[in-house]
Amino acid sequence: MAADLLTRHPVVATTELEVAREQVAARYCPHTLALARRDERLDLVHNAVALGEDVVLNYMRYGGEVRITPGRFLDFYLVQIPLRGRARVRSGDRELVADRRTAFVGSPDEPVDMRWTADCAKLVVYVRRGAVEELGVPGLTFDPVLALDRPAARDWMRLLGLCVEQLEVGSDLLRSPVVATSYEQALISGLLALQPNNALTREPAAGPSHAVRTARALIDGDPGRAWRVADLARLSGVSARTLQDAFRRELDTTPLAEVRGARLERARGDLVAADPLSTTVAVVAARWGFFHLGRFAQAYRDRFHELPSQTLAR
Repeated sequence: MAADLLTRHPVVATTELEVAREQVAARYCPHTLALARRDERLDLVHNAVALGEDVVLNYMRYGGEVRITPGRFLDFYLVQIPLRGRARVRSGDRELVADRRTAFVGSPDEPVDMRWTADCAKLVVYVRRGAVEELGVPGLTFDPVLALDRPAARDWMRLLGLCVEQLEVGSDLLRSPVVATSYEQALISGLLALQPNNALTREPAAGPSHAVRTARALIDGDPGRAWRVADLARLSGVSARTLQDAFRRELDTTPLAEVRGARLERARGDLVAADPLSTTVAVVAARWGFFHLGRFAQAYRDRFHELPSQTLAR
């Protein structure tokens, strides 16, 4: 059996059915939990860690074939990605089999009924309802079938995998509120972009240019802040979706890309002014929320056509 994930962040490990139900319900929502057969044995492992305020990463396995009936999630969305085994899921009027090629996306108002195989283990992404609806529309509902072989889904999974990797090794990367918020926003925005949902069928409101100018001024005035798209939108007087549409239409970019660009500009300014004998690229990068030096160097070179080390050495 493959090793469990997120072992630095245990929540519960039990062979008792009622303990399993109560502990998982405390993290998610009330639900019924039953073994598929009388001779089935339970061996629950649930590990979990919050990235920030809006996203929680979970690893779960029950060790026996179980049926889980939560009804409606109400307050959250769930992306369930089988790492092994499979689950048969009914979501609203749709039925699917979640496995290594297909993930399940659960929406708050869709009733859910699941049956996990005994060998099923999942990476489960919990996303606060309000965080999704701030970037989409109230009552947003996803198509429950997420095909993992799509290019956009593979990109999203790579981002998710990087988060898990950093948590597995106990890296300080995600302890920075700036970095954690950026990852949360990227995961939520990415899910909205790649997965069909009812918001895509609605005409977006026109985004006034003053909203883009206001948002850019806010970012430029405090690029080190842990900006969320919803915060920028609220302070700009529009909805998050309207602001994103306006950035895309007027600047062919996104608010979060604008934040990253502003931080790169500040990092460059610091490197130009720094004494190479008393500072390093790593120190400057971390000051502006870039903790992965390889990715920082690539983004810096793409923007300024030289490496940060070359800027510092001049």
